[in-house]
Amino acid sequence: MNEIITPDLSTGDKLAVTRTQLALQRTQMAAVRTSVSMISFGFTIAKFFNDLKSIDSLKTISTAYSSSNVGYWLVLVGTAYIIITSVQYQFDYRALHIPGVRRRIPFTFLLSVVIGILGLVLIISFYVDYFKLGLNK
Repeated sequence: MNEIITPDLSTGDKLAVTRTQLALQRTQMAAVRTSVSMISFGFTIAKFFNDLKSIDSLKTISTAYSSSNVGYWLVLVGTAYIIITSVQYQFDYRALHIPGVRRRIPFTFLLSVVIGILGLVLIISFYVDYFKLGLNK
């Protein structure tokens, strides 16, 4: 007796839902690209200026510490961005479910989760040098 009433959707309506799902995945991939760029650029800046501080003749440069902080903040913002957009993606993806339309496997969400976890590991490595990255000098 708990029968789900589903309206009969035309082929055009089903294709419209599919196009909207694909557009949502493209938007999430753009968020992945942006966050990976921020995380990798932040890591590069932090690593470069930490290595620059280890050179004896350049130890008097006071901007090395602040530049390392810029790298840390880029990693932090990039990681927060991918986490926030992943949550938003899940809300939107679930809201698009229409009975009778096949759902796609959200590989973009899985990629976002992996990038978010790697970003969190990188943030932790700024404090604990578990992976021997040399970021907490």
